[in-house]
Amino acid sequence: RSSDLVVGGGIAGVTCAEQLALQFPSEDVLLITASPLIKAVTHFNQISKTLEEFEVEEQPSTMLEHRFPNIKVTQSAVKHLKSTEHVVVTEDGMQYTYEKLCICAGAKPKLICKENPYVLGIRDTDSAQEFQKLLKHAKRIAIVGNGGIALELVYEIEGCEVIWAIKDKAIGNTFFDAGAAEFLIPQLKAEKPETAMPLKRTKYTTEGGDANEGSSIEPTEHGSALGPDWHEGLNLKTDRKST
Repeated sequence: RSSDLVVGGGIAGVTCAEQLALQFPSEDVLLITASPLIKAVTHFNQISKTLEEFEVEEQPSTMLEHRFPNIKVTQSAVKHLKSTEHVVVTEDGMQYTYEKLCICAGAKPKLICKENPYVLGIRDTDSAQEFQKLLKHAKRIAIVGNGGIALELVYEIEGCEVIWAIKDKAIGNTFFDAGAAEFLIPQLKAEKPETAMPLKRTKYTTEGGDANEGSSIEPTEHGSALGPDWHEGLNLKTDRKST
């Protein structure tokens, strides 16, 4: 039995587990995540009263256990919640009882048309890899959305026509104002530098083949949300011979 149980290995779940471990060192904290990697805040800097600067890194779950002795991480997807009994059932058949529960499992992408082979919602690494396969022979694609993933896709995709549909008056309105958006629009069509900028963030990968090998998690289940530099290692260029 755990005093505090957190579901989700994304930035919200990991931050929640860390704060519980810090504020209540005598309590046991259990973090359940479907991914072997967790997302953690690093290089935090309080610039002003309302402005903070930090980076998000993917790290092995063992690093969280090493930093906080009262945190235990379990890798499995949650199958069922028995709220009246304070029990969480995971895909591997295990049952975990708790006193307090925090669900940080994220949200499902809102697809324009479900079960359409031509519509793909990009949220995690699996869907990003599936997009890479579909992009290979594409001549024209439509990107719907104005978030961070859409911004990076529009800039990174090469070799096909890109139609970008947004509901806002300016691109990237979540990150910068309309004036900055007008300044950045020409950069979307400009030639990209041949030499990529070096990445200073530590990156972790899983070994031994597919991370979900031997797991009962269905392929349609959503994994952890995409983190920084998610498109690194993906080929977002179409097959020029077919275009």
